Amino acid sequence: MDEGPHEQDAPGASIVWEAGTMMGRRYALERLLGRGANGHVWLARDQLLNKSVALKALDPELAKNRDTVRRFLREVALAHAVTHPHVVRIYDTGEEGGLPFFTMEYIQGQTLQERLDGDEEPLDFKALRRTALAVLDGLESAHQVGVIHRDLKPGNVMLTHRGAIVMDFGVAGIEDAPQGDPSASSVLALVRTEAGTIFGSPAYMAAELWEGESASVRSDLFAFGVMLYQMITGRLPWSAKTPAGYLQALASTRPPPIRALRPDTPWPLLRLCMRCLSHAPGERPPSAAAAIDLLSPLRSTRRRRLALIGAGAITFVGAAALWQTPWAERSRGLPDAQTRMDLDAAVRMFDAGDDAAALRVMDRLATRAPRSAALVFWRATVHHALGDPAGRAAACGVEGHLDGDRAWRRRAELACGDRFELDVNGPKDAGELLPLWTDTTVIPTIYEASAPTRERALETLALLELDEDDEAPGRLQHRRQRARVDLALSLGRIDEAQQRLAARVDAQPHVPLYAHHLAWLASRRGQHDRALALAQRVRALDPTASLALEMDAGRMRSALSGIEALGEDHPHAPRLRDLWCGLAWKFGMSEAPAACTDLPPGFAHELWSDTPTGLARIATEPCPEQDAPATVLIVAPWGFETTPTEAMLRGALCRADAGDPGALGQAREHVSRLLSATPDDPWVSMLAAEVSQRSGDAPSANAYRVAAAQRWRDADADLPAVATLRRTLDNAPAGARAAEMAQPVVQPGGSGE
Repeated sequence: MDEGPHEQDAPGASIVWEAGTMMGRRYALERLLGRGANGHVWLARDQLLNKSVALKALDPELAKNRDTVRRFLREVALAHAVTHPHVVRIYDTGEEGGLPFFTMEYIQGQTLQERLDGDEEPLDFKALRRTALAVLDGLESAHQVGVIHRDLKPGNVMLTHRGAIVMDFGVAGIEDAPQGDPSASSVLALVRTEAGTIFGSPAYMAAELWEGESASVRSDLFAFGVMLYQMITGRLPWSAKTPAGYLQALASTRPPPIRALRPDTPWPLLRLCMRCLSHAPGERPPSAAAAIDLLSPLRSTRRRRLALIGAGAITFVGAAALWQTPWAERSRGLPDAQTRMDLDAAVRMFDAGDDAAALRVMDRLATRAPRSAALVFWRATVHHALGDPAGRAAACGVEGHLDGDRAWRRRAELACGDRFELDVNGPKDAGELLPLWTDTTVIPTIYEASAPTRERALETLALLELDEDDEAPGRLQHRRQRARVDLALSLGRIDEAQQRLAARVDAQPHVPLYAHHLAWLASRRGQHDRALALAQRVRALDPTASLALEMDAGRMRSALSGIEALGEDHPHAPRLRDLWCGLAWKFGMSEAPAACTDLPPGFAHELWSDTPTGLARIATEPCPEQDAPATVLIVAPWGFETTPTEAMLRGALCRADAGDPGALGQAREHVSRLLSATPDDPWVSMLAAEVSQRSGDAPSANAYRVAAAQRWRDADADLPAVATLRRTLDNAPAGARAAEMAQPVVQPGGSGE
């Protein structure tokens, strides 16, 4: 029977759950890892970072309930804030077909439940103690940031090479309860009571949770006590055939004495377990740290220091504290290796072009290492790359001194200055930051066309071409490759740049940094089908190219609606708004639109100001005097890539008006260069029409206007440049109008390869 419309429109209805399915245009499913009450967990491949992750998607039935979805997203956001070696790391969140999902660290190992159910001997006390301390460490890190597990049990603890790792922090509470009466086998299933919804596995639930009270630190410790009892004795402290029977046993009986089941149980383990299993929450340890002290008093930093002071070892304490954190973390001002690994992962996301995911991870790490010089630097760098001065200021708003060595503190200081700077004196001094230095220092000055600029570009390109090892850590390899492309463009090697970029896209099609850039270059070269396909491929991660193509076609109202739909908090919104306002100026709006008032410093702000500088000054001068640039096509804001050559052309026309006999010929040369580099660009076509008209070639002028009109066929009619073009064509001879109608329609999604 056919599905009804409500079933077809259900969240996730369009997802094909099989190997190869893409989730969030980034994660390729590989195989099912497990099924849970709230959804499925898949092994997936992160196409950006080229690594395996576990992907958990909310069950489509649960996703129909908006409250459940909100709770799911809230709990994932909370769990995202937990960073600890003994807690599974949550990487990213996304949505596919209306179905929310999140990705987390893919951990290979055995669950504690599998170990307890196996045929092996019971855990020896050394391994048991090590596992218990690891779980308590993980709980403490979560409780410190306000995250309650709510479903701690052996099935949510993985035994791995780095010790026990706690899974499903905060996410366990999003499941709905099962329907109908529970069977004898459902003691470990989820339940619902009349007092309210209770989430968790009943065998590990404290008595107060059965009464409808909220989960707390102490309820997590009760679950830990049940799990510890099970690890010691091999059985649960209470058992029953039904949840009702279990609740009665929990309220009226004491568990069998541990030493009756395992006589050699050490006293600290026994004491901790019985304290955690107390019926009254107030009798349990007040925190996971307190529980650690019961099991291992010397684990307490305070007690360890007091003991050492009592032994007269103050000097040793200072040395131990100094070297407790390895140099790789101390130099960056980070507390531990886990935080460093998470920051490295965020930098790799930024390197690949997934800026939103990079910022989510960095913002989470800011709660753990708020004064880290390295973290401040990278957050400022990402916001600067996004054209978001407000975000950069917020990332830099750290009071007091920064943690880290002198080099990282200097980097953070310059990145947070009045204008973004790198602590680099030249390309040979740039090191791992060479791609960033190329973007911020070399590329923006290419239009100056001076000999030193060209020499510096050649020197930088030579350094970028050294060491092709894409796996070298900390080298910003994706941005390194893109910088090579941009420098090739700046040196006039357009075909070489496009071929190199296309090869990178073929090799890594889901890396936004490459696909977005090739979409831009393809659109400049008249390959509109290719540009649109690439833009759509990465729109979920970076909507810039997709919306820029709409602006290119003159659909400014539609593009603005798309930008506003992203929301002010979207990381790409500032850059897109700046781009929109720049093109609004280029389309000839006489006054800044409402969307372009109070623009932060940037290219569009310069265009609309009374005293533009840099490239904006060249774009706005009516009769500029500009030396010949190294290439026609430069890396600049979308729509302004040919600005220096256009300025030279306008200057030649001004000189022609002043009577210079050779100026018109120079203008024709500039038009020829522009048409060769950027065929089918309507702005170039308009300039070519003007030069042809000045040269007395009216048919060619009309032909160029027709070409521009075809590219702007669906443009907003009230754009001044578009309206002027259409009036000119309406007043053209009949033959020109007939020629216009005979031309094929070419739009950003149309032919042009």
